[in-house]
Amino acid sequence: MKTKFHYTLIIACLLFSNLAYSQTKSDLVFDTTSYLLPKFVDGIMTRKDGKMAGGKLNYNTVIDEMQFINDKNEILSLADPSIVAQVVIGDRKFYYLKNYFFELVADGNILLYSRIHVKRFEEKVGAYGGTSSTQSITSVSSYTSDNGTLTKLNAGVKVNLQTEVIYYIALNGKYKLVLTKNDLFKLFPANKNLIRQEIDQENIKFDSVDSFKKIIDWINAKGIKD
Repeated sequence: MKTKFHYTLIIACLLFSNLAYSQTKSDLVFDTTSYLLPKFVDGIMTRKDGKMAGGKLNYNTVIDEMQFINDKNEILSLADPSIVAQVVIGDRKFYYLKNYFFELVADGNILLYSRIHVKRFEEKVGAYGGTSSTQSITSVSSYTSDNGTLTKLNAGVKVNLQTEVIYYIALNGKYKLVLTKNDLFKLFPANKNLIRQEIDQENIKFDSVDSFKKIIDWINAKGIKD
């Protein structure tokens, strides 16, 4: 049993290595502000040819890449995500759509996919501790740069993190981008008033994946297809 497990682990590492390029060298430094999950979690990647590989996985929301930790304690990113059919991390499923990994968050006749992206805004701190902008969402003392390395900030610099959510709805075999209420209403013109009423009644927030999921679950439960 131990020999079989060791052999499987080697195959998995080789499969990941063929699909990856290094993002962080040597000692692992994990910046939680850059990732969808608070830590790397056991997951499975399935390629379109049916081959599978397992490892510690997470999604980097700053550089928009699926990443894993190899046996050298390096963070690696998939170099060719277009050949990936599905990534499962814990009980969460991800699919490569429109050049990005999206999480499937609502299943049924209508499928809802979401992608969370974090933008950075670097500001200089003024003489009295103030900054040049008031658009800050979250402030941090370090962040992951575009090449994946952890960058420490100087005392006079602050980085603000702004989170945005992008949705795609799969309807009648086509993927539709949904960013606003009107985008959703256009997909269901015959039922837009009914959907609008439910959104208002349940106080649905489009910037919250859990909240927006509720309206899609409701649409599926009602059998609305238009």
